[in-house]
Amino acid sequence: MNPATNMETELESASEDLSPLPDDRIGAFSAYTLAADLLKLHEIFAGYIERIPTDAWIRRTERRTTGWTLLETLAHLDAIATIFNLSIEQALANQPIQIPGFTTRHDLRTLNRRAIDERMMLGHRALSESFLDSLRYTARLASPLSHSQLATTLEHPYFSAHPTIAELIGTSLVHAGMVHGSQLAVGARMQPIWNLYDPGMMRRQLTRAFHMVGLAYWPERGGDLHATLVFQIDGQGGGRWYIRIDPSGGEGRLGTVRTADVTLTFASADVLCRVVTLQSGIWPLLLMRKLHIRGNPIIAARMSRLFILT
Repeated sequence: MNPATNMETELESASEDLSPLPDDRIGAFSAYTLAADLLKLHEIFAGYIERIPTDAWIRRTERRTTGWTLLETLAHLDAIATIFNLSIEQALANQPIQIPGFTTRHDLRTLNRRAIDERMMLGHRALSESFLDSLRYTARLASPLSHSQLATTLEHPYFSAHPTIAELIGTSLVHAGMVHGSQLAVGARMQPIWNLYDPGMMRRQLTRAFHMVGLAYWPERGGDLHATLVFQIDGQGGGRWYIRIDPSGGEGRLGTVRTADVTLTFASADVLCRVVTLQSGIWPLLLMRKLHIRGNPIIAARMSRLFILT
């Protein structure tokens, strides 16, 4: 049996005592589930990549002319996976995170462009092999980690707050499997990657994603704002998550809260993912009643700028 499939079969029993984070009731940040989901993501990507025709790598993954091509997207995925692996290694060695050319989040746009340009000459075969190897390597890094190692916090230029090593690995999974991985699928004219997740993996990925978004909050953009944002996602793999923000930073969690400043209800996990990856506009979804927004409209209108990384 495939190692990833074998792990997935056993994940039904995952519980909070598997995770280094006390509020992680589904084990999204345990060493076992992180490694299992990385292997599953590797399997999905390998299947996508082998079906992409050679002449398709020059296709744009977005409608705008400045959007990345399939090859540029793959180069970016490889570059960021490499950065996360280096960061995990440094954190485990109790070293400060040192990425050349990356000292603050303001460096991200320039870093992305340079990393893509440096890799473009490699071609899709070498980039594919490098990216898939990076996913396997992240799984090998994650698998043996103890609770104390996973719970270790660090400073990282990717975030305004201090993530744990578990959250850093989770962000690597989300970046490849939800944020930009969808571009590869769209450019290849295949179904989005998240449609191949089982409900358990989808819920774990969403939990990691909301942790990532909370850590990515820009306090300097929010100013003295104090707010709680609730995300209700219906259907398989769904649930209820919230993000709290204040001048000291943000945090995203799985669970419920008594009061919320803004509540967004999505008809499915697919709808949420399509909104986040800009595959679907908000207004058509509102008209089709696949998205409902309730609460403070001013805060709702500011949400994208408060969390977007670049």
